[in-house]
Amino acid sequence: MDTPMNLTTPRLIIREMQMSDLDRFDPLANSDFVLKYLCMYKMDREGSRQYIQQMIEKKKDFAIALKDSDELIGKLHIDEDHIRFDVNSIDIAYWLGEEYTRKGYMTEALTAFIHYLFEEKKYDSITAQALAPNTASRALLQKLGFVQEGYLRRAIKNNGVIYDSVLFSLQREDFDSQARL
Repeated sequence: MDTPMNLTTPRLIIREMQMSDLDRFDPLANSDFVLKYLCMYKMDREGSRQYIQQMIEKKKDFAIALKDSDELIGKLHIDEDHIRFDVNSIDIAYWLGEEYTRKGYMTEALTAFIHYLFEEKKYDSITAQALAPNTASRALLQKLGFVQEGYLRRAIKNNGVIYDSVLFSLQREDFDSQARL
């Protein structure tokens, strides 16, 4: 049986989602800010509860919580890499509540999470996508060493708007060489 994931950074805990996260998850995940560039729909409280229950069962979603209070501020998600075939690769997605952006939290969380995916889970490649207008997410991925691999025009419809999607990847050998710098 897998040991529950629980990463700590100087300011954060990255852990499995819990039903006790519902009170924080519901307003954050349903905010216009989070939903602007995320392919999710607004949910009522029962929908949020069911969504968290599915996340707990599937073990693909992880809470980003403040270390001092364990208060949920965002989420990390992993899924199969549907672009690569028969390669040891994983796809990541993420979001933070608006009041927690531009404070380095996501850089801190993703740095620890990427290290976990390469070192503990032994993936060879990590992919991520950002909607083209989400310049903050694109810049963050590049800052973390991800390389832009593709640009898919008219890729995702979100809230009635069709967006282009930008594909990024980080390969183990690139991560390993960065870690030695």
